[in-house]
Amino acid sequence: MTQTKDTKETIRIGAVQAESAWLDLQAGVDKTCAIIKEAGEKGVEILGFPEVFIPGFPFQIYTSTPDQDFVLDYQKNSMVVGSPEYNQIRRAVRDAGIWAVVGFSERVGSTLYLAQSFINPKGDVVHHRRKLKPTHVERYLYGDGQAEDTKTCVTTEKDITIGGLNCWEHFQPLLKYHHYNQGVQVHVASWPYLAPAGPGVPMSTSAEVSGDVITRTLAVEGGCFAMVCSATISKEGSIKMKVPTSLGGPAATPIEGGGFAAIYSPNGTILAKSKDQFSEEIVIADVDLDDIHRHKQMADCIGHYSRPDLFSLNVTNTPMPRVKYSDGSHIPSVAARQLPLED
Repeated sequence: MTQTKDTKETIRIGAVQAESAWLDLQAGVDKTCAIIKEAGEKGVEILGFPEVFIPGFPFQIYTSTPDQDFVLDYQKNSMVVGSPEYNQIRRAVRDAGIWAVVGFSERVGSTLYLAQSFINPKGDVVHHRRKLKPTHVERYLYGDGQAEDTKTCVTTEKDITIGGLNCWEHFQPLLKYHHYNQGVQVHVASWPYLAPAGPGVPMSTSAEVSGDVITRTLAVEGGCFAMVCSATISKEGSIKMKVPTSLGGPAATPIEGGGFAAIYSPNGTILAKSKDQFSEEIVIADVDLDDIHRHKQMADCIGHYSRPDLFSLNVTNTPMPRVKYSDGSHIPSVAARQLPLED
């Protein structure tokens, strides 16, 4: 956190727009570490990554019936929490001295999850969560998050609350209200490829709606800074991942682009955005946290602009083991949610 000449306290935040190293775990980890290093050199304090940046979004599930060979390849290139690859990223975050919210496909045994890890400047995993409900055909490939994944925010050593959601979790009104109630100040919206609306790209899944309208609405509704973090794709990548031009069929001609990264203020102002849909870059903005107070003077949906006597929300956040034994023990069904970094 820095102070400007007029004594405002600002922080520098960054949203990643980059192409995944498709179906290559180690290459994806190396690229993630390089981006983290670049962010640290540019003074970024909080960095957000796209959804399943490692090993990339599995477009093939939209183009054909389930292909077990593709899924097996995807499983083998998904990341295990606590693995050498995972710890390589944690060390990169520590060396850069930043906070990072890293999106990846997590593998636990043979099950995959759409995961986000919140890593602090010491390389410690402060929180790890999974998308609560995979969207549409994602349900073939990924499992559901559980009660512990309703926690969507962490608080930094500087008392800044960072939050994160994956993709169409931003379409879940109750989850978003719970998210706001955790006090989010800097939100990481992890999205996959976000193409402009057009043939084969429904408006609801487009950059214009999912990237802009939905994420900007979260910023204004929740009174926070929101970062759109998304992947872009090359023609080579679209061939490898069988990116569809329409739901139900692969691209007749390789397509490219689909990047949409932006940072919004609590009042909905665009503070920064990517050059175009093809670029690979870290979109950066210096933000004044007092803008949150300025906005919430008018509308604080979890404070003065709420009516809990009329409307309230119940959240089940108690972990439920899959197997319980009579002696009270159980075999943990989830990865550790907090992991100190040990060299």
